[in-house]
Amino acid sequence: MKLTNKKGVEIPMIGLGTFPFQGRVMADMVFNASKIGYRLFDTADDYRGEFGIGLAVSELGSLGLTREDLFLQTKISDNNAHADEPLIGVYFNEKSMFMKRHTAAEVVREKVSISLREMRTNYIDSLLIHYPYPAYYIDIWKEMIKLKEEGIVRYIGVSNFHERHIENLIHETGVCPEINEVYVSPIGTKQGIIDYCNEHNCLIMTYSPLMDLASDRIPLEPLKTIATKYSKSIAQIMLRWNVERGCLPLPKSKKTNRLVENFQIWDFEITKEEVEEISALNKDYQYIVESKTCPGI
Repeated sequence: MKLTNKKGVEIPMIGLGTFPFQGRVMADMVFNASKIGYRLFDTADDYRGEFGIGLAVSELGSLGLTREDLFLQTKISDNNAHADEPLIGVYFNEKSMFMKRHTAAEVVREKVSISLREMRTNYIDSLLIHYPYPAYYIDIWKEMIKLKEEGIVRYIGVSNFHERHIENLIHETGVCPEINEVYVSPIGTKQGIIDYCNEHNCLIMTYSPLMDLASDRIPLEPLKTIATKYSKSIAQIMLRWNVERGCLPLPKSKKTNRLVENFQIWDFEITKEEVEEISALNKDYQYIVESKTCPGI
């Protein structure tokens, strides 16, 4: 599956993860990345970074770009609201008194209105459910379908969803997510969910795709040998491995040299055999946020 911006132009199969950057730091990072060629910027309402993205959007004219050139993605989360927001409370938790007074649809609408305001836009390119919140994710999904029908959101999807969660969405609404953002790594290849999403024309995005390299959790072979062959960095090989598997990686960095390096993966391809070599490092490792604290897993 390929994504397009509002102008109908296909965007590159790589985006920029933005957590935990905020404010002016976020704006400068998005602005610099836009100069390099990045068009997709991924955030979430609980990252507190949407305002910084909005600052960058307001300054794109000096680059000859408009809002419609970008692809802005945010998420519906279960965080507490900002102090100055109309809805204050714990979201998508059956034990919360707040949720006894508000429907999931009301919360989704309010969150989206805040995201639009913070990012200085009148539409969102992609809206995801951050996690499969038990007892709520179906109702959240139904409201997101309406937002897409109204033109407020262009693509709707999910994050950290397993096959059974997506099956439930399809069963209840007949609508399959267009995107599923998950953790994927050579030591946690997620082949099952990737195959499932490919069969359902649901694009896999991979968050923190270089995290395990930075944390020294990945064996350097065969990555080092393959990197030498193509005169590329190990990070570039890992990003290309994502792309060759049909995934759209979301690496993050505020350093210009890293932004440039991560984007320079289009002048080479690794072979099917090299993809399999890298995938053979798999040991079903799972990043702790999803495996230990994610609701609904």
